[in-house]
Amino acid sequence: MATSIAPIPGKIFRPPLPPDHLSRPALVALLQQAAQRRLILVCAPAGFGKTTLAIEYSEQLSAPWRSIWLSLDPQDGEQGQLLRSLIQGLRTLYPSLGGKELELLGQQQSHQPLGSEQLVTSLLQDLRRVHNADTPVLLVLDDYHLICGPQTDRLCALLLEQLPQGFQLLITGRRRPDWHLARLRLGNQLLEIGEKHLRLSREAAAAFLDSAGLAGAEPQWLRHILQRNEGWIAGLRLLAMTAQQADHARGGRHHLRDATDTQPEQLIGEYLLEEVILHQPPAVQQFLQQIAWFDRFTIELCDHVRQAQDSQQIIHYLTQHQVFLVPLDREGKWYRFHHLFSDVLRERGASEHPRERLQMHLRACDWFRQQGRIADAVEQALAAERPDEAASLVQHLSLDRLLAEQHVGTLLRWKAELPGVLQGSSARLVMVHAWTLALACQLEEAQAMLQRLQHFLPQPDAYQQRCLLGQALALKAFLARSAGHLEEAMLCAHQALACLDDREAGSRVMAMLTLADSELCAQHIDAARHWARSALELAQRVTDPLLEAQAVLMRARLMQARGQVARALQAVAGQRRLLAGMVHPQGLPVRARLTVYHGYLLGLLGDNDEAMELLRQGIEEARDCRDVHVLPGYCLLAGMQAQMRGGDGLAFETLTEAERLMHQWDIPPVYYLGWGTALKSDLWITSGRHDLAEHWLPRLRQTYCLENPAAPPMFFHALPVLIERVYARLLWSRGEQVAAESVLRALLSQLQHGGQHLQALSVMALLVRMLYRLQRPMEAEKILLAALALAVEDNISGPFLPLLHQAPPGLVDSLARAPASRLRDRLLGTLPTIDRPDGQTIAATLQDSLSTRELDVLRCIAQGYSNQQISEALFISLHTVKSHARRINNKLGVERRTQAVAQAKVLGLLE
Repeated sequence: MATSIAPIPGKIFRPPLPPDHLSRPALVALLQQAAQRRLILVCAPAGFGKTTLAIEYSEQLSAPWRSIWLSLDPQDGEQGQLLRSLIQGLRTLYPSLGGKELELLGQQQSHQPLGSEQLVTSLLQDLRRVHNADTPVLLVLDDYHLICGPQTDRLCALLLEQLPQGFQLLITGRRRPDWHLARLRLGNQLLEIGEKHLRLSREAAAAFLDSAGLAGAEPQWLRHILQRNEGWIAGLRLLAMTAQQADHARGGRHHLRDATDTQPEQLIGEYLLEEVILHQPPAVQQFLQQIAWFDRFTIELCDHVRQAQDSQQIIHYLTQHQVFLVPLDREGKWYRFHHLFSDVLRERGASEHPRERLQMHLRACDWFRQQGRIADAVEQALAAERPDEAASLVQHLSLDRLLAEQHVGTLLRWKAELPGVLQGSSARLVMVHAWTLALACQLEEAQAMLQRLQHFLPQPDAYQQRCLLGQALALKAFLARSAGHLEEAMLCAHQALACLDDREAGSRVMAMLTLADSELCAQHIDAARHWARSALELAQRVTDPLLEAQAVLMRARLMQARGQVARALQAVAGQRRLLAGMVHPQGLPVRARLTVYHGYLLGLLGDNDEAMELLRQGIEEARDCRDVHVLPGYCLLAGMQAQMRGGDGLAFETLTEAERLMHQWDIPPVYYLGWGTALKSDLWITSGRHDLAEHWLPRLRQTYCLENPAAPPMFFHALPVLIERVYARLLWSRGEQVAAESVLRALLSQLQHGGQHLQALSVMALLVRMLYRLQRPMEAEKILLAALALAVEDNISGPFLPLLHQAPPGLVDSLARAPASRLRDRLLGTLPTIDRPDGQTIAATLQDSLSTRELDVLRCIAQGYSNQQISEALFISLHTVKSHARRINNKLGVERRTQAVAQAKVLGLLE
């Protein structure tokens, strides 16, 4: 009898979650929220965790939900087999269902046409009779791409249409079914989960590798791995598998950097070859092999290099079948392959077709040249091992384009790959390489390259002569500003502008921005605003979005300096939206800078979580571009981490990573040493390492704050203010309160006179803190109210956060007496609170930050240690323990041990 057909083992039973399963709570929650939808489609390339997500969702179904699981295989695409499998699955919940349909299927001869649609209709009519609508059922069809075809698509579309009320269909696969789903979308009956949803975030991927025993991996190597992996869960599993093999072979800790018999690249290559590449039709495999050499491509480029006309159809096929194709724009014009997928294809092509690569790159060079995309043509000429062709193309490269993009990593690579004899063979090449060195902070080498221009003077006519001199002066101004010579920078920039007209917009904008930055450092904000506005107007006239973005960033810096944080935020956010869709393989430096600055501005407004996320995004893109402006990202991130409870260690790690990167890029210490050391000194004072701060701060003050001070780096004009603030803290810690107050008042007067309201706010907040601790509440309140008046319009809360963390006595009352505003209420709501024995709730206060040793003593007190036990545990004398305990009570504003522990927990000092 047909009804006795045995089910295929494992087909109708849901597999268990893998041992290294990485939970996806956000995605499961998204699926659970779609409980009323008719269809869930989970479509993505191989190895993105489609089946695992379906299993996790199924396991977490709440009562009274029930589920049916059907693992599809290629046999289900044969006539009648899908219906057999479906009946077997339904019978796990409805044992009597489908008997007559199975009997008819068993009697069917292979040469006879099968009325499958009539059988499905009959089956579903019976299902509606036996199904209880109050008991919802999830029906999972896993790996639908294995059976995709006109017949199965029609069958499943009919299934979806006629399933009883209360059934939800979940389909996983590498290809979207060819169904008409518009009606379901319109009725909000469809949820689609794609690759973008399944791709792991950088943090989740790092956590997965950490759970696999790779926590000790070198940060730079780990960053590279995560970047190439692009959130692909199968790739991470293969990495972990390789680590485990290495661990078993060595009997030690997992580490992938040691030589092993099986490298992760080999496992990944085998997986992609067996699961994806070899399953494609021959024409598609050939296309993949030919196009894999390109970091990005269009249909027209593919047709040109392949000398064919079918690229559009193949790309459509790759898109439909989820073959690791990544769209790079909303229009669907530019694409690339997943990094690891292209790595496998390239390795395979290098061994099987070694000469084809050069031919493909040469044809691509020709296509890019025809399109006027000279920079891309240069890349392809170098990849084709034609440096002479590349040098010829560089001579046609627009200097405006170079100055707009400023992609130092690319420019340095060009310089390294072009023969030295060609680098100075024309005025244009000299200018390109000089700017490359200048943007890479190699100032002496850039100056030496610039000297070569004298060999090309005079020029054939007056305009070309004036143009070359103007370009050279704009670069000379940039070099002078980078070296801290403000007067020379401004003189050269003015001379450059006198030589150049709008036809050389890039050089003119750079000269104007150099003037704006120099005037800002000289505290001439109105003059700086004039030059920033002029640069923006010129960039808009020539319709160059990247030059415009640089000018907007400078204007935002000036708004922020004047305390106009909301306006600065609006300008930066708007410019980021304009650049969001721009395609560039290695990222855009100015977009990275805008992202970092956006994060900084959000931090000033107190939105720390989003601020830190944007800082990390900006750092990532700036690193890819080898842009020295990655340094502000790291320093701002470290500053925010230092404000977190227990964040000092994270801040030190961030600054150490920044310094390591600066060494790696061979950036002169003048760019990063001052800022990093000032931040470290602040951390040293907080942690009680006053000796280190004593050693470095006087040197920094001598360099940047006292007689004949050096100009701060281009990206941080407020470095002298930071140094003076930290120095005031050092004086206070030494007991020199009068000197500390004097430093801050002199600094505040200078900032107010120069119109630098935001920096004035940070100084005022620190001065308020000190005055409260000096028990001069009336003076403290006067300055606090003045600071609130400066900050209230834009709701700037960031500068007040250190003051709130300390919460000195009197602060709550002063805030309560301040004029009502959103800012005041937000600050009051941020203060930690503690319940008193009489039932009232008051603000918890901390007179001064606890040193590292005081925190150690406090933790012992919280564990119930006696003074003698603390002495033995920390190897300090009994007298020292008692002294620490007295200081802890004084700083926490309490009298007894139990009160100290309770207060410390409220303030977040103890878990």
